Amino acid sequence: MELSGQAVTRLRSAAARVEITPPIGIALHNWGYSPYSTATGVHRPLFASLCAFDTNDGPALLVSLDLGWWMDSRDEALLRQALAAAANLPDERLIVALTHSHAGPSLSRSDADRPGGELIAPYLDGLGASLAGEVPGLLARLEPSILEWSYGRCGLAVNRDLYLADERRFVVGANLQGDADDTLLVGRLTAERSGETIAVLVNYAAHPTTLGGMNPLLSPDYPGAARELVEQETGGVFVFLQGASGDLSPRRQYESDPAVADQNGKVLGHAVLSTLAGMPQPGTRLEYRGTIESGAPLGIVDAVAADELNRCNFTRFHVTLATQHNDPPASGEPSVQADRELRAQRIKANAAGSDIDFPVTAWGLGPALVFAYPGEAYSSLQQSLRRTVPDRPVLVVNLANGAHQGYLPSREAYDQGRYPAWQSPLAAGSLERLEAACLDHLNHLSNNDESEQG
Repeated sequence: MELSGQAVTRLRSAAARVEITPPIGIALHNWGYSPYSTATGVHRPLFASLCAFDTNDGPALLVSLDLGWWMDSRDEALLRQALAAAANLPDERLIVALTHSHAGPSLSRSDADRPGGELIAPYLDGLGASLAGEVPGLLARLEPSILEWSYGRCGLAVNRDLYLADERRFVVGANLQGDADDTLLVGRLTAERSGETIAVLVNYAAHPTTLGGMNPLLSPDYPGAARELVEQETGGVFVFLQGASGDLSPRRQYESDPAVADQNGKVLGHAVLSTLAGMPQPGTRLEYRGTIESGAPLGIVDAVAADELNRCNFTRFHVTLATQHNDPPASGEPSVQADRELRAQRIKANAAGSDIDFPVTAWGLGPALVFAYPGEAYSSLQQSLRRTVPDRPVLVVNLANGAHQGYLPSREAYDQGRYPAWQSPLAAGSLERLEAACLDHLNHLSNNDESEQG
């Protein structure tokens, strides 16, 4: 009887961390109510985490950036194309994901006429060149390694669809009575020869909105302190992948004090370390070996060599989603109204047309399954996929491989006029269509597995 662990995957891998902190003075206006237009300082540096995997039929590259969201598909494509060219990768073998910090710079060259906007294009150009320049060395350092996974729990996230009866509307705030997915998925990548940790992959869902509009500092938000804790303890590169957090956020958010972001980050970091501490030694699993009769019948557990599942696959499919008019409700504050309308117009431009082809990049890394897409899905997506294949690790990654296409809320959110529903250019039913397409992919994989075994 196996008591712990999924099957391990043996492959060649390497990881790197590159600082990508923008210059002070760059455009920073992420909140409509903020009095700040530019960054006045740095709370913590921003980083890019890169993880390369070499499988039997070629490499794949996973990149996580401490940045917010792409508002222009051309800006996003330039960076992803630079990375793909540097590694000679097809689209399906590259995932570029954003951690979704709300204390990062504007990523849109169309903001050039705003205060600090003249720094955006040079920053994005330098970002692409810096990351692409890291890739050849990363691929040269590939070494035999073991990739293992474990689910844990983290209490940082709460439901953020809060109904205020006196206002008769939903606001984006801590709803402590609502359901919140606290699932944490941790991947440990270990060098086979040295036993050193190469990287720690963390998939968790909670909006990085600790720092709000009264914060003028560049910051990775809570992933920054989590990174510091995990990297100090393990020596591996911390790779944070934002989960399906459309309806999840920290309890304390919209703060001006960076210490609160660090406090939130410690909650996540300690949860990651706790999950790692509970994992068996690399390449092993726990197995029930028998019973010793004593004052009580004692079940004996030993560490044994883990089963291996080394097959990897990489694909990219599209889901047809309907769109809607995402005209924001009127605000009494002109600056807030202008900001709402600008954001709605930009996201609408990315999701133009009556229907759009919504891209999903799907990986199989041994037993682990990865679904990455350029939107903000509600957490029910990751819960559904994980229920369907409870014996396999499932990573669900918001805001990856494309400009921001909008929220994918539940049908109930549309019926109740919640912010993610009226802000999104994606029509009601989009979340359910995405879920169905991902489930179809899982079924396809299962059928292939059965045919190969047969």
